[in-house]
Amino acid sequence: MSGPLSDYRILELTSTVSGPMTAMMLADQGADVIKIEPPLLGDMARYLGSSRAGMGAMFAVLNRNKRSLVLDLKAEADLIIFKELVASADVLLENYRPGVVKKLGIDHESLSPINPRLIYASISGYGQSGPYKNRKVYDPLIQASSGAASAQGGDDPNNMASIVIDKVTALTTAQVITAALLQREKTGQGQYLPISMLDSALYYLWPDVMWSRTLLGEGIAHAGELADYFQIFKAKDGHVSIILVGDDDLEVLCVWLGSTLHQDDRFKTLPDRLANSALFKAEMDSLLADLSTAEICQNLDAMNVPVARVNSVDDVHEDAQVLHDQSLIETRHPVIGAMRYPKPPFKMLDQDQFPKRHAPFLGDHTREILTDLGTSESEIDRLEERDRINREIFKNLAS
Repeated sequence: MSGPLSDYRILELTSTVSGPMTAMMLADQGADVIKIEPPLLGDMARYLGSSRAGMGAMFAVLNRNKRSLVLDLKAEADLIIFKELVASADVLLENYRPGVVKKLGIDHESLSPINPRLIYASISGYGQSGPYKNRKVYDPLIQASSGAASAQGGDDPNNMASIVIDKVTALTTAQVITAALLQREKTGQGQYLPISMLDSALYYLWPDVMWSRTLLGEGIAHAGELADYFQIFKAKDGHVSIILVGDDDLEVLCVWLGSTLHQDDRFKTLPDRLANSALFKAEMDSLLADLSTAEICQNLDAMNVPVARVNSVDDVHEDAQVLHDQSLIETRHPVIGAMRYPKPPFKMLDQDQFPKRHAPFLGDHTREILTDLGTSESEIDRLEERDRINREIFKNLAS
């Protein structure tokens, strides 16, 4: 692997999204990520969502550029192999429920004597202590606890149509791991990094979602909620997002449309439009009803009024800017076939060779990893035979 992290090895003991996406980002930047999963099923995200040939689309995206090794950390022989890997690793990333790694004997306190330079990152939903620490966590629960769901609907709360907090936690964790590696260059010592999804959500949401809850005391000029500032309007063939925060932008729009809406006392200023937002949207929908999204965007772009067509999820790959930037690639996984997904948004890599590896099936790299580790041939044979038996069991279960 090439890239700025090409000299670092990451052991990933995670499942679903937050941990795998963290490790994916580090792998995209060149790190050698070894994804260690339990026998038989491994990471359950392998089977979520759209799938083909036994692998889900989300898993295939989040686990590219990684190598796969199956270990049963409850088995002594496998635990010995794992600890040998720990000795050569720079980072261990796990997202077990709090207390599980302690029971397995792979917590930070147990492993740091093996490798004092180890960066040990633990992702949890609500943290390692407190009243919710043992709660089984899914992204929507953190959306609920953090205020994100309330921000989507006020008195009628709603989840975002994305497991956004899992991904925010991944972005946070990847950055903190990189910072810890930089700090290790100064100190020579590893450290323990507990990352809470709830803390990550609050850190992410607070500047805008909570701007009405940030200043305390008297003398505060309230300005409504940020979400109220931005509306989506209906056109003849779809929808457009037009940012009409500036009164001059509304005037330019209205002059083009031959409308006097900007002179209406209910809509003259931004506070007026916020106070009458539902009525303003209805008036705008009426003004734009006979215009195509292309016509609206072309004219407003020329007049420097902020605008964008609302792409459907089926249209994003055909967007002119996406095509120009070559933001998405079409590639072929050797087993599950043709795929489309985004390149990393950072340009520090040789993206003509992206991805370096496609997402692995369980145990794809057992021999490669353990041969490099110096594991005996008999042990490698034992693990490969277990992988073979597990695949047969799973095939029978799936059928």
